[in-house]
Amino acid sequence: MDKRYIIAAVLTFLVLIAWQYYFAPPPRPPEPALPQETSPLEAVPREPAREPAAAEPESMTEAPVAEAAVQAQAEEEITVETADHRVVLTNRGGRVVSWTLRNFTGRDGEPLQAVPTHLDNGGLLPLGVELGDPSLSRAVNEALHEVERDRLPAGDGQGPGTRIRFRWADGRGLESVKTLEFRDDDPLVGVNAEVVDRGRSLPVGIAWGPGFETRQGAGGLGSYYYANQALWDMGGQVTRDRKLKEAIGGAGNLNWAGIEDQYFTVLIIPLDERAEFKVWTVDVVPGASEGDEAEAEAEPRPMVAVSLSEQGALLFVGAKQYREMRLLGYDLQNAVWFSSVALFAWMARILYAALIWIYTNIISNYGVAIILTTMALRIVLFPLNQFSMVRIKKTQTEMQKVQPKIAAIKNKYRKKKDAESRAQMNQEVMALYKKEGINPMGGMTGCLPMLAQFPILIGFYDMLLAAVELRGAPFFGWIQDLTLKDPYYVTPLLMGITMFLQQKMSMTKGGDPAQQRIMMMTPVIFTVMFLNLPSGLVLYWFVNNLLGIGQQWLVNRHITKTAKAA
Repeated sequence: MDKRYIIAAVLTFLVLIAWQYYFAPPPRPPEPALPQETSPLEAVPREPAREPAAAEPESMTEAPVAEAAVQAQAEEEITVETADHRVVLTNRGGRVVSWTLRNFTGRDGEPLQAVPTHLDNGGLLPLGVELGDPSLSRAVNEALHEVERDRLPAGDGQGPGTRIRFRWADGRGLESVKTLEFRDDDPLVGVNAEVVDRGRSLPVGIAWGPGFETRQGAGGLGSYYYANQALWDMGGQVTRDRKLKEAIGGAGNLNWAGIEDQYFTVLIIPLDERAEFKVWTVDVVPGASEGDEAEAEAEPRPMVAVSLSEQGALLFVGAKQYREMRLLGYDLQNAVWFSSVALFAWMARILYAALIWIYTNIISNYGVAIILTTMALRIVLFPLNQFSMVRIKKTQTEMQKVQPKIAAIKNKYRKKKDAESRAQMNQEVMALYKKEGINPMGGMTGCLPMLAQFPILIGFYDMLLAAVELRGAPFFGWIQDLTLKDPYYVTPLLMGITMFLQQKMSMTKGGDPAQQRIMMMTPVIFTVMFLNLPSGLVLYWFVNNLLGIGQQWLVNRHITKTAKAA
C-alpha cells in the first residue's frame, strides 16, 4: 500500500495537537456592555462636604449630626477554619491575607495557598470593595474596621458556621459594613457589603486580586500550565482572557466571574441576575528570589469585581473538580476547561467520568485507572481499528505485488517530461490496477475510521490535562505526580520505542524506502514532544502503543493466512 495515507493521518493528528495547544487563539471576549445607569463598578461622584453654616435662629431646624466614628484601635487578624479552608482575614478593610486550601498541598508539601505571597501588590488584597472612585475605595479598604464574630446555627439544609462582620465609620458620614459567612461543611462563602456616604447608599462591588495562582514550591510545570487568567460566564457562555489589553465589563445574566490557573479557581457568584462585572489589570512586582538583587520588573495581574445587591454574593475558592462543582450548582462546572472545540470537550467529559468511575469503584490508583481506561477504550474501538488496519495492510500487500510492473511503466516514461507522456503513463498505471483488481484508494478508505477516532484521542488528551484529580496522584516508583513530567524520561522513551515497533510491524518489506524513512521519523517526533508532557498522558500513549502492537500482530497474522489460502 502507498503509505502516504498513513503519513497524512499521523501528521494530521500532530498538527491538531500542536495547533490546539500552541497556536490556537483564545476565545474573543465579549464587547464591554454600556451600562444604562449608574454602575457599582463605575465612578460615583461624591457630593462635596457641606461648609459650616452661620448661626441660625433657634426657630429653624438643626442639620442632622453625623454618626460617631467607628474604628478599631489596631490592626488584627481573624482566622476562620472550615473543612475545606483556613482563611486569615485582616480588619484593615475586612480583606483576605491568606486563603489556604486544606485538602491540597503545594509542590513543597505545604498546604496550598490561594493568595500569592511573592508579590509586591501595592497594598491590594482580595475581597476589597470596589466603589468606582479609587480614592473612596482606598479609604474604605485601608480603614481599620471593628470586628464582630458570631456562631451560625445549622438550618435550611446548611451546617453550622461562622459569621464575621466588619464595621467602620469616619464620623463624617462615610460608613462601611462587610459580612462574610463561612459554613463548616460548605465550600461556598457568603459575602455582602454596604457602603453609605452621608445617608446615601453607594453601589458597591466586591473584588478579588491581584491575580490568582496556586503554584507553590519547586517547579517542574510544562508549557501547558497557565495562571492568572480571567474568566466569566454570561448565560452559559464562558469567556477566558489571559492577556487583558483593556478593561472588560458586562451586565445581565451573569452566572459568575473570576480568575483561574490550570487546576484551581476563585469565582464570585452574584445572587442577582442583574449583576455586573468588570475585569482589568494592575501592575505588581514579583518578589526577588533569594540571592537575587536585580530589580524585578512590574507584571500585569488581573483584577475582577462583581456588583452586589441586597442578596450579596457567594465566593468559591478551590479546585476545578467537575463533579463537585456541578453538585454545587450555579453552573460552576463550566469553569473546568476541557477544550475550546465542543466535540472534543464532550468526549473529554465522557472519558473523565469513566476515569473517575474506575478510580472510585475498581482501584484507587489513577495510574492504573488510566491503564484500564485505555484498555476499555481500545476494546470499544477494536472493530474500527481492525477494519482499518486490515484494509491498510491488505492494500499494502496488493500494491507491493504489482510494484515491479509499476516500476517498469515509470522507467518506460522516465526520459519523457511532456504532459502527454505523463498522462499516458498514469493511464497505463490505472489500467494495471484495474487488471489486477486493485483499488488504489483502498488505503485511504482504511484510514477514514482512524480519522474518525481522532476526537476520542484528543478528548483523552484534553481530559488528562484538565483533571485536577491527577495533581499529586502517584503511580508507582519514581512517578509520584501524574501531572508532572517523568523526571527520568523513562516512560517517554518507552513510548517512543513501542511506537517504533508498531510502525515497523505495519510496514511491508520492499516498500518505498523514502516513505519508510518518513514513517520512522514519527516515533522520534512524538518522543521529543512527550518529554515534558504530564507522565499520565505519556502513560496513556505508551499503553495504547502496546495494545496497538498486539492488534497489529493479529492483523499481520490474518493477512498472512489469507495470502496463503489464496
